[in-house]
Amino acid sequence: MRLDARTDQATLERMYARLTMAEFLSNTPLHLGLFARYAALFTLFPSMVLGVRFGLWVMLVFCVGVLTAMVSGHEEWAYEAVKVWLLVGVAVFIGVTFSTLLAAAKRLRLSRSTRPAERSLLPSSSPTPCGALPMPWREERDGYASQVVLCAAKAGVYALLIELHDCGRGRLVVEGLRGMCCPRCSGKAGNLQLMALMKLAAGEHRLRWRFVGDESRCPHGTVELVCRPM
Repeated sequence: MRLDARTDQATLERMYARLTMAEFLSNTPLHLGLFARYAALFTLFPSMVLGVRFGLWVMLVFCVGVLTAMVSGHEEWAYEAVKVWLLVGVAVFIGVTFSTLLAAAKRLRLSRSTRPAERSLLPSSSPTPCGALPMPWREERDGYASQVVLCAAKAGVYALLIELHDCGRGRLVVEGLRGMCCPRCSGKAGNLQLMALMKLAAGEHRLRWRFVGDESRCPHGTVELVCRPM
């Protein structure tokens, strides 16, 4: 659906609820591709839950132990060790699935709650109109940072479109998950486009963004407030 300044709040709220639920469901066993990879990884290689480097060392020691038992004629020991390894893998997979569901439920709860304003609007403050907004960037140790100042006259769902150009390879992240849903992110060849839906309380908001990546460059582009409560 294409959003513009005439999009009403009822439509935005339905879209917000649908998109946050879709994000939640993508982190449940209904996402067969993700959980099939989890099942294969942690059932066969449960030590990977300890981290890649340490997990590989544990798996190497286990394989050496099994091979040693087989070569020395203790096949039954090797068989029992493999059974225990697979049982541990199933237990690890169940634990990872449970923790993933808890994290997804927490994210859903935060994204559906209203982001509080940093301060109330002053009598002299004007509500931010739809259109282009300033978004200057500054370099930090691990990337680039910027912020968008948005004055919300009414509580509701706001839509912000960010387009970055010649920014290299990286990802754009917002500070805090409360009241935030980013349903659409696309880009190629050093360009990036992000549509962010924000559930904001009335007041002044400073939305802080970071662009990070191994091959990132100082981004430049446009940011536009597409629609707001009327």
